[in-house]
Amino acid sequence: SGLGAIFLSQHAGHVTGLEPNLYEQHNAVRAADRRPNVYFRAHSVFDYDLERRHDAVVALDVIEHLTPEDGNRLVSRMAHHCKANGMVIVGSPSIHSYPYQSKLSQAAHIHCYDQHELVALMDRYFKRTLAFSMNDEVVHTGHPKLAWYYIVVGLIPRS
Repeated sequence: SGLGAIFLSQHAGHVTGLEPNLYEQHNAVRAADRRPNVYFRAHSVFDYDLERRHDAVVALDVIEHLTPEDGNRLVSRMAHHCKANGMVIVGSPSIHSYPYQSKLSQAAHIHCYDQHELVALMDRYFKRTLAFSMNDEVVHTGHPKLAWYYIVVGLIPRS
């Protein structure tokens, strides 16, 4: 929908959004067209220019729609596109919240993560990871099994 890009554009000089689904890309462009620092490309991270590096690479509400194998590929590719002094941020609903999600959300979520599993995945590609939990828009560092959402930040990509 472009909502994440619009939010990020308030705090970044430039935001490039990748959306492989042309319908979704069209909606994102319409939503973000008032932001001069937001650009959308009809790509997935898997076919994005391998030479491009960014200060921050963000995927919120993406990884849970992929198989664990493709989730691993996603984080690997995100790390590749991250500058040495940059960061990767991955956000996902908690597996512990899955029973309380709507039937539509459950049908679209292929693999929700436990926080420790998501941190272990990020640890493969980053020398430092920071894990956060979120409930009702409050971000915290405790009680991951009670959290509805996880945010994991990867710093210092492994070569």
